[in-house]
Amino acid sequence: MHVRDLLTGSPAVMHALECQRREDGLLARVRDLLNPGARPHCLQATASEDTLTVTVDAAVWATRLRYLAPELAQGLASAGITRVKIRARPSDKQRARQTTGRVTRLTPAVVAHLTTSAEHMTDAGLAEVFRRLASR
Repeated sequence: MHVRDLLTGSPAVMHALECQRREDGLLARVRDLLNPGARPHCLQATASEDTLTVTVDAAVWATRLRYLAPELAQGLASAGITRVKIRARPSDKQRARQTTGRVTRLTPAVVAHLTTSAEHMTDAGLAEVFRRLASR
């Protein structure tokens, strides 16, 4: 027996495949409703009852598409969608770029305060935490 036959015989798998086909179709319809510049930034569409959540690749595109959400809902009304939510899922590369450059340095006064506080603490574990923080 082929693996495909085993999987297509399972009601749970068939339901999951049908949901995925529906969401792929909705994503294609969303992309058709958008201008060509925004289309490649739409990564995924998930439907839950009458709400469609569109995932885009950057916060800037999420902001732009939120303004278009009512128009998208209107364009998808025939599919039973009355509400469109937009969320951003930046790529790992974008997240790394956002976090690099943001190294917070402690001022000498803060380091001195943390060190002094650690010396006067009775809780050895907390004092060690303060010392490690001061050493960064």
